[in-house]
Amino acid sequence: MNNSLTYYSHVNFTRWISSIISPIILISCAVGNTVSFIVLLRPRLRRQTTSIYLAVLCIAEMGTCYTGLLRQFLLDAFNLDIRTINSFSCRTHIYLTYMFLRSTTVLLALVTLQRYFYVSQRAICSVISTCLQLFCLFLFVCLAELHLFVFYDLTYSDTRPRTVHIPFECTVDKIRYQSYYKFRSEIYPKLTLFIYTIIPLAVIIIGNILLIRTVRQASKRSHSKAHKKRSVTRMLYAVSILYTLLTSPASIFLAIAPPSYQLAPTFRLQWTLLRLLFYFCHSVNFILFCASGTLFRQEFILFLNSKCGFPRQWINEENFNRSIGTITKYEEETINRSIRYKNYKDYNSNRGEGPSPKVNKQISTETQPFSL
Repeated sequence: MNNSLTYYSHVNFTRWISSIISPIILISCAVGNTVSFIVLLRPRLRRQTTSIYLAVLCIAEMGTCYTGLLRQFLLDAFNLDIRTINSFSCRTHIYLTYMFLRSTTVLLALVTLQRYFYVSQRAICSVISTCLQLFCLFLFVCLAELHLFVFYDLTYSDTRPRTVHIPFECTVDKIRYQSYYKFRSEIYPKLTLFIYTIIPLAVIIIGNILLIRTVRQASKRSHSKAHKKRSVTRMLYAVSILYTLLTSPASIFLAIAPPSYQLAPTFRLQWTLLRLLFYFCHSVNFILFCASGTLFRQEFILFLNSKCGFPRQWINEENFNRSIGTITKYEEETINRSIRYKNYKDYNSNRGEGPSPKVNKQISTETQPFSL
């Protein structure tokens, strides 16, 4: 009797937590990743292939939240399970859930390697090669997780006794597919822990260490070029560090927890907290990009100005151009006007004439707002 009360108290408490926190994470995930995707694909940012990877990462993380967390929110708040509608929804949903989930991890490891090769100039990173790498990545993940679509179905529970009163679950029939059930229960969790957690995290950590060393060496050689590289690289640092800290506990917990532990009273509370921590990581990309990326902040401000019609006079063009480290169109036109005026003045001085007051007035008016 006491065990039953303890179990139901844990269930009610975890449902209450999930019903409150999950909508906040889902809304912030949709808004933040959508804005980040748009800003990352603006012309000045998409010149760097790392921005394309990060833009695709935003889509993958939205898919992760809206397949995994949304389903759990509907289950806790409204007692509606998408996977139990029919057999097709069971197979499709669990397949998409794990496809997006695995893609984010591999994608983050891949973008870390790509950024290191780009900064260290060990490989030429073009848009075509980037698209080809992304296609191969998603093809690998889709084929690797295809077994979930094949073997999962609405069937008897694999952790509860088979009785008429127990409803069907989206799981594997352990009597019909004994070999696969053994593989999924004993081998698959450890295999995914190694392929999708240990190896990517090792690549992310080692790659970021090499990136820090390479960027510091590049900053000593060329300050302007290194500044542009650091702007996007800092964004990658922030995403990698937060992803490593927030997603590792849930992945390790799923890998080491046996199926029978799912019936324990404390399992639901532990898994709910770890799951919310995991999905929280996928909803803060926009905050990380704004906090760590100077170029991203500037492009976001320009995006707001172009869409909302805010005045642009308050932007400090001099600091803006200095932070980018490139010559803008405005600077080029200003320099050309200065050169033409100097040539005109030299020509008139050789003739013994000065520039006309009209020309002086026009040039002083054009160059008054900004100075080189």
